[in-house]
Amino acid sequence: MPIKIENLFYTYLRKTPNSSEALKGVSLEIPNNSFAAFIGRTGSGKSTLIQTLNALLLPTSGEVHVDDFVVTSNKRKNKNIKGLRKHLSIVFQFPEYQLFEETVEKDVAFGLKNFGYKEQDALKEAHKALESVGLGPKFYQKSPFELSGGEKRRVAIAGILALSPDILVLDEPTAGLDVKGTEDIMSLVKKMHDDGKTIIVVTHDMELVMEYCNLVFLLKDGKLVYQGTPDLLFDQINESSAIEIPPLYKLAKLLKDRGANIDIQSIKCVDDLVNQITRKGNKDE
Repeated sequence: MPIKIENLFYTYLRKTPNSSEALKGVSLEIPNNSFAAFIGRTGSGKSTLIQTLNALLLPTSGEVHVDDFVVTSNKRKNKNIKGLRKHLSIVFQFPEYQLFEETVEKDVAFGLKNFGYKEQDALKEAHKALESVGLGPKFYQKSPFELSGGEKRRVAIAGILALSPDILVLDEPTAGLDVKGTEDIMSLVKKMHDDGKTIIVVTHDMELVMEYCNLVFLLKDGKLVYQGTPDLLFDQINESSAIEIPPLYKLAKLLKDRGANIDIQSIKCVDDLVNQITRKGNKDE
């Protein structure tokens, strides 16, 4: 198992009058090459949880295991943190706000130089990463601030991909993007998953969860209240969860309840539903 979280607690402002317990005994496992989602209300603990995955936050108690790396409350036991952050990288919400270099290639190469790459080697790897997100040589010398919102986000993701992480965590990857920008980013993320990376997203977008994810974790008030497949979650969800069931799932469920021969778990998009409806088994009914 590449990621295993054991009885994880985290308290902000610990030992002060304003202390706040953000995580309360969370335990879970994320298998290799998963496409997983953390969902829940704002303040449920999602962002805190992902920051413990590569030791940006150290647990108050409990442990996080990421392959051979271990994150605990004991700083002396947390060895090779730099290696962990190269193995598991996080793209935070609106990463384009962190762009600052004068050219796209320099921005993508910046993180590599922090890991000890020489200038030319960093630029070479930066170019590979930019190509992988669909930004060819004509973008290398452009200012990041001249790009569209979707292009800026791809530059920010390229800066992470240049480090060649095996596990990529994205916090609200489609926030603020238009329909095309969302499609472009998620197509890129899906390709990374198809290439063998473990993908973890934090999102409020249930249509994204239904279309791309094979595993979902629902947090509520710092506790894990559901882990499993998206279709089973949507089947048992209630209003108190503040999770909106995707319209596509509602339609598929309605058709199935009325006798259509539909495998809801295999439906990820409208075309999947159409294909199932038009199968011979449904035509004959």
